[in-house]
Amino acid sequence: MATRRDFIERAGALAGAAALGVAAPSGAAGANSAARTTGKADVRKGSRQTMSILILGGTGFIGPWVVRRAIARGHEVVLFNRGQTNVHLFPHVEKLVGDRDGDLSALQGRRWDAVVDNSGYNANQLERSVDMLKDATDQYLFTSTRAVYHEFTAPVMNEEAPLGPRDIPESEWVGYGPNKVLAERVVREGFGDRTLIARPPVVVGPGDLTDRFTYWVDRIDDGGEVLVWGDPTDPVQFVDVRDLAEFYINLLEHETRGVFNTNGPEAELSSAELVYGIRAITASPVSFTWVDWDFLAQRDLHPQNPLPFWQPPRGRYLNYGRMDSSRAIAAGLRFRSLAVTASHTLDWHRNRENLGNYQLRVFNRDVEARVLAEWKAAR
Repeated sequence: MATRRDFIERAGALAGAAALGVAAPSGAAGANSAARTTGKADVRKGSRQTMSILILGGTGFIGPWVVRRAIARGHEVVLFNRGQTNVHLFPHVEKLVGDRDGDLSALQGRRWDAVVDNSGYNANQLERSVDMLKDATDQYLFTSTRAVYHEFTAPVMNEEAPLGPRDIPESEWVGYGPNKVLAERVVREGFGDRTLIARPPVVVGPGDLTDRFTYWVDRIDDGGEVLVWGDPTDPVQFVDVRDLAEFYINLLEHETRGVFNTNGPEAELSSAELVYGIRAITASPVSFTWVDWDFLAQRDLHPQNPLPFWQPPRGRYLNYGRMDSSRAIAAGLRFRSLAVTASHTLDWHRNRENLGNYQLRVFNRDVEARVLAEWKAAR
């Protein structure tokens, strides 16, 4: 019978291969590869040539990568935002100044082949933008979230899984996920079969300011004993922001419609494979100690505090890390290797402005050392 140590050692070997871009053995296939041919997307035409694309936002995290990809593909891009974030970006791109919670007049009388909406978070915002743009574009791509699902217990967690809270009326829905459910509905009602909805997991890569992935890259590069929460077998999913951006433009170019989970990688990835895969890109001596979820929760350290990346695979989160993205993969979504994402994120992080004064969120080193000592004392 395989032991926990056996699994960790095997995970280290698999992660090293994954970091180098070597395919995982067939036994490691997850929800994405197992169901790859089951999802269907509505593809209208072949790839379009030059398109005009309006991007709502465009200067945060996902937006700039979508802009770069669109420009690289020869498309004409227009940005609409408040003109307050990263105003130095894209000096040669047309920028319309306004506020989706206020003045939308800059959008009046214009038309675009496609709209990409990365900045809508609730139904009120979407009602205003959809009303303004419903006759001004052929495609509306809305960035939603994995958090729209009611729970993660279905054997195959695909796009047909139930959405939103089931135990309270919609009038009482609050929070990020429920608000995105209502926002999706507004988009569908306004654009009908011109709708594209993406439901990404944690989005990672260069430019990510949430630290959910960057913490692990930085911490492992520092070396020493690293606290990893949960169990080595816990499944983990994420998507590189550049893969997401490339997928968005591919969808628009092919006039593809529908709803898409965009969870990677294609084969199931465990937390052990994640951290050992990151270790493969550094030269730092490092070891990993997994600390039980319940032990952490007793100290008010859990997936939502400080920040979530993966969840304990039990209860309503049973298949949270096993979302099925076969529909998106069939429509062209591709995932770069963990090694590329990790190394590029680390390079970006090392060159951040004022890095010397920046404290990465998740665990600080004092808390990590204290919890590790308590864990060892309790065993």
